[in-house]
Amino acid sequence: MFFLDYSMITFVGVLESIGYILLGLLALMFMIVIHELGHYISGKLLGFKVVEFGIGFGPPIFKKTNKKSGEIFSIRPIPLGGFCRFEEEEGESLSPTAFNNQPAWKRIIVLFSGALFNFISALIIITIFFSAYGQVVLSVDNMYPDSANSNGVLQKGDIFLKINNRNLNILEAGDAYEKFSESDGALEVTILRNGEKIKTTIIKGEYTVGTFDEYDNFIPSETGEKFTGYGFSGTLSTQKLPFFDSIARAFSYMFFIVFKIFQIFGRLFTGKIGLNSLGGPVSTIQLMTEAGKAGFASLTFVVSVISANLAVMNLLPIPALDGSRIVFCLIEIIRKKPVSKKIEGIIHTVGFFMLILFAIFIDLYRFIK
Repeated sequence: MFFLDYSMITFVGVLESIGYILLGLLALMFMIVIHELGHYISGKLLGFKVVEFGIGFGPPIFKKTNKKSGEIFSIRPIPLGGFCRFEEEEGESLSPTAFNNQPAWKRIIVLFSGALFNFISALIIITIFFSAYGQVVLSVDNMYPDSANSNGVLQKGDIFLKINNRNLNILEAGDAYEKFSESDGALEVTILRNGEKIKTTIIKGEYTVGTFDEYDNFIPSETGEKFTGYGFSGTLSTQKLPFFDSIARAFSYMFFIVFKIFQIFGRLFTGKIGLNSLGGPVSTIQLMTEAGKAGFASLTFVVSVISANLAVMNLLPIPALDGSRIVFCLIEIIRKKPVSKKIEGIIHTVGFFMLILFAIFIDLYRFIK
């Protein structure tokens, strides 16, 4: 008789969990490297001198210097960040290639490029995801027989692509029905039926509620209760898209993600949601670890969403982030002289430590809740 010792099973489970955590960390580092690569490439193209390109934080465990350019490439042990350090980025220098001696418009481009590369990577990943795995779509499960849209206007299996000429994007279940609940009357929809795109108009009206049996036969409720709506029950599924359709819808979906991020901030400031809706580095790694356990497709999708999230967060005018540095450059253009580098440096330093403390607090708060 063969058997496995319980301790061995536990050990294998621990190794598996560690593997998924490492996978989550690698995915996070991938997004950070892409971000810093944006700064690096734009800086090199615009004549900035790069001192060091580092992956991770802490003392370097690997370091190599380019003999021709003098640039340092380093890998550090804490996989929660990275950096592209330019010549005299924080202080003052007489060197024409120093970061602060470059025109403000050049600095804005370099600072914005990190977020731009995150947006581009998110767009590429979403396009591949839609082509390989499919986009989450809302399709008609059943039609209520006495609804205004039951006579062939909508049919079982119809997939909603657009509503009022805008792509129907779904990140969470509520997004699928939000557009239908917002309307008080007719909606112009584009549906996919048997591989063919069809434009039609659906009308809101009353219909009898009930259930459907396993043969899709309608069984009305005993009370004959009426409900106002578009007269169909829906289901969520994934639909693979042609490559060029994937590109077009990926653009739309990425901006939809950005909208959802700002929507969350709005709900946070108005008190509609709590701080436990946010997450710090630990929560992000946990999310990607769970996505990794769910499969490569799930991890790919989560990486694309977090990459867009990272881009938006870095462009916020919060001290120590790229958005704040861009604001200082804009002030310099308006004033025609820069803000004191000493004052700016203090603001960014204080902001950096405040961000670290806030990230720790958010993760602890989520854990306690």
